[in-house]
Amino acid sequence: MSRRHRATTWTSAVIVALACLLGAPASAAADEPSSPASEAGTSERPLALAPMLAPALPQPTLTALPALPASFGLPVPVLAAREKKERSFDTSMGEVDPRTHDRPRTHRFRLAIQSHWVRLTRVQNPDTGESERFHYAPMHIDLGYQAQFLKYVMVRVAVGLGGNVANTRNAMPASVFPQAYAGYQGKLFGAAFGYGFDWTIPPTDGATASSSFALPQPVIRRNHVVMGELSVTSRVDRVALTFALALGGMKSQLTHFNEANNRFRFYLGLHAGAFFDGTIRREKKARKQAAAEGR
Repeated sequence: MSRRHRATTWTSAVIVALACLLGAPASAAADEPSSPASEAGTSERPLALAPMLAPALPQPTLTALPALPASFGLPVPVLAAREKKERSFDTSMGEVDPRTHDRPRTHRFRLAIQSHWVRLTRVQNPDTGESERFHYAPMHIDLGYQAQFLKYVMVRVAVGLGGNVANTRNAMPASVFPQAYAGYQGKLFGAAFGYGFDWTIPPTDGATASSSFALPQPVIRRNHVVMGELSVTSRVDRVALTFALALGGMKSQLTHFNEANNRFRFYLGLHAGAFFDGTIRREKKARKQAAAEGR
């Protein structure tokens, strides 16, 4: 055998010996008898070692959110108003739901407090040297009747009775104020054009107040009033409250000292009252009928 061949043989023998030494524990373990528990562990070992060898990625899941009510996100006052509106109202006894705004009834009576104001002359007091401005401002109890037709067309006639509360009350203590209006009246707002004649009773020239330095007060006669009226009417319980603002002009014949003229002056009027359309009477009738039927 040659020298080179012997070296190759020894090298192969060393490699085989090292391989046997390294593989001895595994072979010994393989030669031992296995217990049932180890067999069970061996069968389940790949499942237990799987996460360690290759960790499983989490599976994404799609979860639908529960449906939210239509009112979600609305403010609390809006929700309360909606709940109140949806609540039923018992009208079996003839009551009227105050939350609804229906068109005005055909016939309505109006009771109001009405006042208007007109600025008159300014004069200087020779005793005190001060200037004094006179005004005319009567306050009336206003009784009226309003008719509604063609859905939104209104006509109202009224008469006011009262007294003058301004600094000309000695010369014009009382007045009667008949009026007529025509215009639009909706469920809430109204606009009308009106004419009135303010009759001062009795006009007294040269009348003065009771103070020592009082000046003679002016007098106006033949007071023709042309005005436009804006109103707000809202149902509250069994009556309809109404508030109105009137702007226009009053043409009067004025006499004061040496001044006498017949011209238009600015007119401002305020109204506050209530409409009565027979709701109270209908409720009483419905209650009597319900009592007779035993409800």
